[in-house]
Amino acid sequence: MVDVDRRAVLRTGGAVATMLATGPLGAAAALGADPTGPGWEKEPMRWFQLAFTEDDPGRFDPGFWIDYFREIRADGVCLSAGGGIAFYPSKIPYHGISANMAGQDPFGDMVRGCRSIGMRILARIDPHAMPAGSFAAHPEWAACSADGKPRRHWTAPDLYLTCPYGPYNFEFMPKVIDEISTLYQVDGFFGNRWNTLGLCYCDSCQSQYRAATGRSVPLSADPIAEDGRMFARWSQARMLELMDLWNATIQRKRPGAFFTSGTERRGLVDYDGREIGERLPLVFCDRQGRSMDHALYTPGTQAWNSGRFAKELHAYMGDKPTGHIISVGVEEDYRWKDSVQAGPEIRIWAAGAIAHGSRPWITKFNAKPFDRRWMPVVSDLYNWHARAEPYLRNEANLARVGIVVSNRTGAYLGGAEHRLALEGHRRGYYQALLESRVPFDAIDDAYLEPDRLGRYRLLILPNAAVLSDRQCAQIRAYVLAGGAIVATHETSLYDERGSRRGDFALADLFGCHVAGDVETRVQNSYLTLRHPHPSLAGMRDVQRTIAAVKHVPVRADGVSDVPLTLVPSYPDLPMERVFTDRTSSDVPMAFCRTVGKGRVVYLPMDLDRSFDELQHGDHLALLSGMAAWAADVRHPLEIEGPGLVDVAYWRQKKSVAAHIINLNNAMTMRGSFRDPLPVGPYRLSLALPDGVLPKAVHLLESGKTVAGRMIDGRLVVEVPQVRYHEVVAVDLA
Repeated sequence: MVDVDRRAVLRTGGAVATMLATGPLGAAAALGADPTGPGWEKEPMRWFQLAFTEDDPGRFDPGFWIDYFREIRADGVCLSAGGGIAFYPSKIPYHGISANMAGQDPFGDMVRGCRSIGMRILARIDPHAMPAGSFAAHPEWAACSADGKPRRHWTAPDLYLTCPYGPYNFEFMPKVIDEISTLYQVDGFFGNRWNTLGLCYCDSCQSQYRAATGRSVPLSADPIAEDGRMFARWSQARMLELMDLWNATIQRKRPGAFFTSGTERRGLVDYDGREIGERLPLVFCDRQGRSMDHALYTPGTQAWNSGRFAKELHAYMGDKPTGHIISVGVEEDYRWKDSVQAGPEIRIWAAGAIAHGSRPWITKFNAKPFDRRWMPVVSDLYNWHARAEPYLRNEANLARVGIVVSNRTGAYLGGAEHRLALEGHRRGYYQALLESRVPFDAIDDAYLEPDRLGRYRLLILPNAAVLSDRQCAQIRAYVLAGGAIVATHETSLYDERGSRRGDFALADLFGCHVAGDVETRVQNSYLTLRHPHPSLAGMRDVQRTIAAVKHVPVRADGVSDVPLTLVPSYPDLPMERVFTDRTSSDVPMAFCRTVGKGRVVYLPMDLDRSFDELQHGDHLALLSGMAAWAADVRHPLEIEGPGLVDVAYWRQKKSVAAHIINLNNAMTMRGSFRDPLPVGPYRLSLALPDGVLPKAVHLLESGKTVAGRMIDGRLVVEVPQVRYHEVVAVDLA
């Protein structure tokens, strides 16, 4: 443990000296006491990351940052510590020290200053690269290409990439972690780029892989092929082993501390959600802002995807705390890290994360800010968050609809090239639920047990093609007990290893069987709407609409309502041939049925993915109508009013909170957010938990207390206007 000495206080500025006496942990920090204990991760609500650059030592002002953290009421911080480049005076041989240290300890100064104002501290470690001197002494630490040559860094050729599976991470990094744990009062370690290399052909990898599989490291890690899936299983098992090793190392010196990372499972093919969710007490979503999706040629990530990423993190973390990393630099794919993101975009990206249960984390590269326009934006946002904190400490999501996240489907069936396209099924149904203003949650397919599914009335399975027999049995039991599902396209047609079955594993629920190969590009075909089925209630004036792009040929088996049938494809050129004599058929394109005590909708087509691509309003209405018929319940939050909004509904210890995010903006569908267009009024109808009554209703964005009315057992609240993110907070009697 390191006490705060006079020189450290002087280095960190007068603000730190003052806060030594007044901060929440001031007395303990001054005496060198160590407040880290089990469960601390639930405390911090507002995180900040200061990522040092090598020219920061001696040129940045620690006191400036301590003052700013106090101003914005941040209570958690992540500081660059060590790994490839150390920002403290490490004594470990070949630990690359920042070039401009000159006897300084920037990491230690910031640790002591942040500790003095009561902040929790994560030490950032980044082991993905090492200096040339370290490589010269230990060439076995380097990652190698297929020809056996060591790999240089793609942007800094004086550095060498390290192998994540070998002695650098498993022997050298534990020494770094142990040293930091011994010298500094940190609450945990945060890993950047610790598991993202992919294929490596160094001697260590070749020998380990051969011992584990009997094969050489493959030339491709693309999981669409069995060799790629085998490598993914091996590499990810190795990373879990590393996570366990680092945790054990940390906890020898700091029993309440742990390792965590920034991940929302991008590229993690075979990580069972449990493997992460049960290991990590806290995890952060590293989706720092919108980015160009080159694989899909889409112009950007719409603002609501911040909430989607937050939900998908909770899908496997459950009730554990999660955070969302937000960059004040322009993210995109070109990484302008010293630039400043527009204030409205910072706000709306944070709003989605907060509304869907994550805690904001602002990240700043370079401790010498050139442009400070973002600072008052973050100060205003964080101070609002601090005032609203009692209504943001969520204990339960009250949504009764859950969308199932099946990560293996995109990886196994789309591979590296088409994975994102396959994930369009999930994106499409997500957007349909959002536009329909349905409060909903996300569920990782590793957690389909009755105790997890029991609170949901409806599960959405957007082309959950890769499912094990056990997962299918869990879904079947859920339906028979009274649950409802909507499934699309190839759901349950592949087993957990990506092998195609002869038929749907859930054919008994769907009421049909596979009758041929999937038609992958169906042009100029249509759907006939067979009224008056309740799922079509919102489309009474529509008799025919465009069909989806891909169809699964099926053979009906059992009793089902069939509200949609196919008008088969016919010529679309030349113009004189664009006609058909077959204006209707009996080919079913929707199966709506009751099974046991539950309801089932199966759509043998990629209607969800087609909506993601085409954005056709009729597809939205069909997806929404099918979900409404299957659920057959009133949602706990209902909202009336204009425009495009995202909603969420949570319970806290003594309150409930309904979130309304205003997505209306001239650039909404492109992703950028220049200036909000205030919208309203809104009328909310809220189902309160059984046996409680409302005591007071507060609008947290506008800062007003308003009256609510109980109508038919539900609380009705009028919201005049939403600028960015209104929270209707209801104190419970």
